[in-house]
Amino acid sequence: MDLHIFLITTHLIGVALGVGGATFGGILYLKALKDGKIDPMEGEWLSIIFTTLRVGLVITVLSGFGFLLEYRMTGQEERLLDPRLWAKLTIIFILVSNALLMQMRKIPMWLGEGLSITSWYGALTLGIIRGADYSYFTFLIFYAIAVFVIIGVLSIIKKLYLGKYFI
Repeated sequence: MDLHIFLITTHLIGVALGVGGATFGGILYLKALKDGKIDPMEGEWLSIIFTTLRVGLVITVLSGFGFLLEYRMTGQEERLLDPRLWAKLTIIFILVSNALLMQMRKIPMWLGEGLSITSWYGALTLGIIRGADYSYFTFLIFYAIAVFVIIGVLSIIKKLYLGKYFI
């Protein structure tokens, strides 16, 4: 297996763990809040999911840096100028910052959850779309709109499921 195939494989594993962890973390956190408290078993499940999410984030970041090195070392510097790449790097920076701020309890859960889910799915989408020829700022405008939409949708889901808004 060559380096490029290895990077793709590890990157996809990291993204799968991250997107899955963010999705199921949100679902199980909502379910745990149904009775107003997180019991020990729910806390244990959430801990496992958030650890999985963090592992996915580390794998994604490391393999992403591997791609940057590969582009530089193989003379593919033009790929480093791709606006999708820079939008993805910005979203990953927001994702890492969000994870650290959530860990330190410096941002409210509703905001951290909205940023996490939107960032993981946003980075996944940017990795999938190939023909989108937008500027860096256009990608970030789409991302910012998506953050607000997802936070609103999550608030509505919580209202319907729990009977109260969190925002």
